[in-house]
Amino acid sequence: MKKKGLLYILPGMAGVMLFYLLPFFKSLQYTFTEGVTEVRFVGFENFANLLKNPSFMLAAKNTFSFIAVSVPLLIFCAVSISIKLNGKMSAFNRFAVLSPMIIPAASAALGWSIIFGDTGVINGVLKIFGIKGVEFLGEKYALWVFMLMFFIKNLGYMVIVFTSAVSSLPKEYREAFAMDSDSDLKFAVKIILPEIAPIVFFAVILSVANSFQMFREIYAVYGNSPPMSMYILQYFMNNNFFKLNYQRLSTAAFIVIFAVSVLVVSYLGYSSKRYDGRR
Repeated sequence: MKKKGLLYILPGMAGVMLFYLLPFFKSLQYTFTEGVTEVRFVGFENFANLLKNPSFMLAAKNTFSFIAVSVPLLIFCAVSISIKLNGKMSAFNRFAVLSPMIIPAASAALGWSIIFGDTGVINGVLKIFGIKGVEFLGEKYALWVFMLMFFIKNLGYMVIVFTSAVSSLPKEYREAFAMDSDSDLKFAVKIILPEIAPIVFFAVILSVANSFQMFREIYAVYGNSPPMSMYILQYFMNNNFFKLNYQRLSTAAFIVIFAVSVLVVSYLGYSSKRYDGRR
């Protein structure tokens, strides 16, 4: 049976090896070398130069700011809504909350431009009341607008994930807790959150990964000329790709991969300890 199982997963493993692992190790080679025709080993020099690069530091700062605000807010709201909707999600409700993820990035970007653009709906309403228009997609407010876009796009999906987790908890938990307290808040904090903690941790990792995908919408709105506040890591790597600076591109990508890997390893370690503790 074990050999048959390996045969089933062999095609998938071969695809991962060919299209992901081999290119990854090839790009990893670039992070420690310099030159194209005459390649020489430079150790950690590329990392040191990258951390001194103002464009990279700006992109890293903007990306971190986006994730640090939008992901915790998304998780908090999704968990809160899921606890309230426990057992009340119909098929139509699931479709409704997932619909923002179905819309193509270009269409979503066009829609948000119509709403928040200089001649968009909101500025049109402000003009009616004699209020000066606001550059929502300009330097000052762009980051917040795209945080809102990320929030709306991913909230429904996260609500479904957490609702499924909350609904799977035994009803006896609530009955036993009711003997000590009838507070919904205490029940959520002391019972629900500890029980679904691995799912919350996994959702954080998934949300961080989804935040990087917001580059599609950002690029659809701004093209190659975003405001400084929207110059994120994907722009930095994209620009270096077009300049054929594969060393700098690979080094930046490796730093991102390392940061996400730390989250994944932390999640696996936490899940393993939790599982061992329950056996």
